[in-house]
Amino acid sequence: MVDAFDLRNLMLSDDCVMPARRVEPRKLKKRRKNFVQVPWEWIEKLNGATGKTWHLAMHLLYLDWKDKGAPIKLANGMLGMDGVDRDAKSRGLSDLERRGLITVERRPKKSPIVKVILPKVSTGESVG
Repeated sequence: MVDAFDLRNLMLSDDCVMPARRVEPRKLKKRRKNFVQVPWEWIEKLNGATGKTWHLAMHLLYLDWKDKGAPIKLANGMLGMDGVDRDAKSRGLSDLERRGLITVERRPKKSPIVKVILPKVSTGESVG
């Protein structure tokens, strides 16, 4: 007598299962060609920060350059693809704000708005 609910009878054979194909989003492929310039002041202030905070900082510097200094509405999407989940994003924003690198406008049930604080560039100053 064959049990119709025996799991071995319900399993698919290997020839019926197609291998999973990982498709990389076009945005990620395109973004790999970009780079970020980091102000030395940021490197000094990020001393001792976690890897996720560094990752978030570099992401914000790139977005600040791309958007020409406009405030950044920081959604979870692209950060999530990079391995920075919403909790790490929240901790990272607090850490960057505490270090004086950004200001954050937190909004209930919405993405925070971030403003990057870049060091003042002095011109015409002689060294010596």
